[in-house]
Amino acid sequence: MHTLRNNQNLRFGKLFLVIAISAIFISVAFLLRTESAVHAIEVQKPVSAELGNLTMTSGFAEVIESVTPAVVSLAVTKKTPAAYSPKNPDSDFFKEFRWNGPGQPPSWFWDFFPKNPFQNSPRGNVPRQFSGVGAGVIFDSDGLIVTNLHVIEHAADIRVTLHDGTVHSAEVVGVDKWTDLAVLRVDSDEPLPYAEFGNTQQVRVGDWAIAIGDPFGLSKSVSLGIVSAMGRNLADDSPKVPLLQIDAAVNRGNSGGPLFNAAGEVIGINTMIISPSGASAGVGFAVPSSVVRDIVDAIEREGQVTRGWLGVGIQNVTPQIAGALNMNDQDAHGALVSSVDPNSPADLAGVMVGDIIVEFDGKHVTDIRALSKIVKLTTPGSNVSILVLRGEESIELRGIVETLVYGEPAEETKLASSNGANEPQIGAAVATLTPELRHKYQINESISGVVITDVQVDSPAAKAGLKEGDVIVSINNQSVSSSQDASQAIVSATGAGNTSALLLVADGKGEQLFIVVALS
Repeated sequence: MHTLRNNQNLRFGKLFLVIAISAIFISVAFLLRTESAVHAIEVQKPVSAELGNLTMTSGFAEVIESVTPAVVSLAVTKKTPAAYSPKNPDSDFFKEFRWNGPGQPPSWFWDFFPKNPFQNSPRGNVPRQFSGVGAGVIFDSDGLIVTNLHVIEHAADIRVTLHDGTVHSAEVVGVDKWTDLAVLRVDSDEPLPYAEFGNTQQVRVGDWAIAIGDPFGLSKSVSLGIVSAMGRNLADDSPKVPLLQIDAAVNRGNSGGPLFNAAGEVIGINTMIISPSGASAGVGFAVPSSVVRDIVDAIEREGQVTRGWLGVGIQNVTPQIAGALNMNDQDAHGALVSSVDPNSPADLAGVMVGDIIVEFDGKHVTDIRALSKIVKLTTPGSNVSILVLRGEESIELRGIVETLVYGEPAEETKLASSNGANEPQIGAAVATLTPELRHKYQINESISGVVITDVQVDSPAAKAGLKEGDVIVSINNQSVSSSQDASQAIVSATGAGNTSALLLVADGKGEQLFIVVALS
């Protein structure tokens, strides 16, 4: 029995030892596995882990307080728009922000009071002025301000309210229709607070976006959002540059106002929205600060903006064209050259009809709009590379970009009531019709005469209902084909003792109407 008990004790001891050793191995394995798991967790960090612990205890109050003194309010008294017709009171110039669906151009920030001042007014009593509001930002202590062109276009008077409440009259230094920007100047005895431009190249989707402006006339209103997208290319009536898209609330009156980042730098100028209702729908757009800086520098330096010119007629590479040229889907992009101007930069570079321009100055060309923007934003005189597809070959050409010439402005002549320098004017200026003026005022080719380029407020011409863009066909039944003809006809009527003149006036579509204008 004793021996048996000892043997049993030995067997139990061995079993216990085996169990203990197994437990140790299991524990070690578990610890190693746990350590490995901890190590794995430490390595696989979430994408936001590197951002650190952000705190927003005071919001953006300090940033807004620091930048607001550079933001100004604009009150603009405007002349009658050329696009307005009493027969069409809902002309585009007075539309609120509208959007008719995908593929349709978004409406501009028309910064005016919503009531149409011309509605139900007879032509002879059409008011010659109306008021609008907008915003701007001072970018130089000497009083230089940048805003939108459409805010101050057709302005008879521009009043700028500074942060201290003082009101100054502003002069227009220069404008650029391509980017919808304008530079103003106000005189001040003291240096003015100004904002600095940020670097658009450092802006990323998701960055903070702070808009300050005068929505619905509520000055210095602030809205906050983020940058929703970069490089938006929109419809033809929008600025011809890639835009910043933001979701910060912008409304009528925000036009021309600055868009700041969280560091208080201007990253854009608010310019337009897309909205089915006319109010902010969270889809706003701003001209990037990198473009703004280049434009204001050019206007400061030369008073205007010069653009590049290549000298080609182009069209998009459609699926049908791509199929006819046996292009695969990957290569079906670029601008197909349909014509080359003689002695143009393209001609001298060796560009030929049938070439497809796929790169210009190292920039990818997706379609004709992209090429047009790239060329126009290229500094004249630049030696650039032009990559074209010619048949199955890819050929790199080189050319020197020249300056785009928009055409010489037509000479204006004021219609005076006599030859005397001190005699009163009838309050209208006219110009001989040129292709540029026909395009500007959308005048049909069948219409002959002289176009009215300016109408003074409360003048005899204004009281008679004449407006900018009207075409004077005849004066006292005498046809006029030049500004000199029109001026001489008015002078002759005054010299003959007439107290009024009979004008046959046509609108852009050719509808004609006799109008009597007082000569005294």
